[in-house]
Amino acid sequence: MMRAALIRPSYCILILITGCHMRVLAQQRTVESDREALIALENKWLRSEYRATEFDSILASDFVHPVVTGDLLDKAQHIHFSSTHLPPTNLQNHFDGLKVRLYGDIGIVNGLVVTTNDKGEEVRRTVFTDVFVYRDQRWQAINAQENEVRKLETPP
Repeated sequence: MMRAALIRPSYCILILITGCHMRVLAQQRTVESDREALIALENKWLRSEYRATEFDSILASDFVHPVVTGDLLDKAQHIHFSSTHLPPTNLQNHFDGLKVRLYGDIGIVNGLVVTTNDKGEEVRRTVFTDVFVYRDQRWQAINAQENEVRKLETPP
């Protein structure tokens, strides 16, 4: 009887240790899982850029966005601007190629955002670079910058 009472707690401890170990294994990151997570985050960003509550979860507290005016927007300023300056409803955005580079807990994503009108005609291309850090068990954007793509005139 005494022996059975001692074995049960041992099994419970073994089950707890095994369960914790399995959870750690399930959370291990790989280059491929990090790449997929960053692409998913970019897609979420593209879908929710103008919805402050959804957009907030993508950006780190120390997020910075250099803009064309020479200003450096912080997270709150960026969210306020994007949620109050909505694009025309007849425009749609999609990616044209994403390149993900990983350096441990740092991820850099480059790509193009193509904007089309309701007739499917391309009206704008924007090249961007987003920088992410893996912190607090998730990827968070710490920097974003984009430039409108324009054809340069060649000298005669």
